[in-house]
Amino acid sequence: MVYYNSWDAFEKAAEDIYAGAPDCARYSIKYRNCDAALVLKVTDNASCAKLRTEKLEDLKKIAHLHRKLAHAASNRAEPIKDLSPIFPESPKAEPAASEASEAKPPAPQQQTADKSKAKLRSKKRR
Repeated sequence: MVYYNSWDAFEKAAEDIYAGAPDCARYSIKYRNCDAALVLKVTDNASCAKLRTEKLEDLKKIAHLHRKLAHAASNRAEPIKDLSPIFPESPKAEPAASEASEAKPPAPQQQTADKSKAKLRSKKRR
């Protein structure tokens, strides 16, 4: 377990660890309230890189590294920010009135089963 003093060295080590073993590498961020410090850790069970920072300006760098690692984990050819939405817009559906006319009332057997369940519940409450 190695604590890095500079951001550039930590970022390079984190990318190397992830590139070496993408299946078992993991990345964690921990905020230590007692120290007011952020601890970043990248490990693949064989090697570990850690960075401890108290600087507010490092947050943008952390977000950038997080995006890089998420992009690498997703195995996509294009950057994550340029991808199309997950749920594309669907064509306009017909009015809900047509769906309401097709809805059927519950079967009589289901109604009697529901009534018997309600009676059992009321007996248990007493």
